[in-house]
Amino acid sequence: MNRDKLKKELDKLGVDPNEYSLDGDIESDKIVLYQNYFKWEVFYFDERGGRNEEKVFYSEEDACLYIYELFKANKNIRNI
Repeated sequence: MNRDKLKKELDKLGVDPNEYSLDGDIESDKIVLYQNYFKWEVFYFDERGGRNEEKVFYSEEDACLYIYELFKANKNIRNI
């Protein structure tokens, strides 16, 4: 899965685009996908500028799958 495919899948899940950034823009109160040279970082960027729950991946596919599963699990929790 790449960023384009992830965007389509998140749209299918009904995830608000204001909840994430897939192009490396670091904006507060979002899940961010950031390419840092040869690695991909996924983290929640809080309103105080802190990186929370940071994960590092060595492929775009693994990072995108992680984000997809994160939002999918969150959606399932909300539906309970």
